[in-house]
Amino acid sequence: MSARMKRLAAAFLLALAVAAGSSPAAAQGCYSAGQIRAAVQAGQVVSLSSVIGQVKAMTGGEVLSSPQLCNIGGRLVYILNVLIGGQVRHVQVDGASGSISY
Repeated sequence: MSARMKRLAAAFLLALAVAAGSSPAAAQGCYSAGQIRAAVQAGQVVSLSSVIGQVKAMTGGEVLSSPQLCNIGGRLVYILNVLIGGQVRHVQVDGASGSISY
């Protein structure tokens, strides 16, 4: 196979991966907004609004962007970026219990 054909094949495979919607969040097993709502309604996790309120109260910080709910090692964990004292901190909240770690 020529070098040009190899480059074309690589470009094609990359385009397929992008079209398939492969994202870092999807690769980590993170949930969509609809999946988060379903998990809350099923009682699998605490609500996102309560998580945000709890994080704000505990850290005194501001939650940045949209929090994610991801399956990490078989546990559902909310992942939030929080501005605390001028620094961005990554805060994890256990989805089932609501316990916070950062």
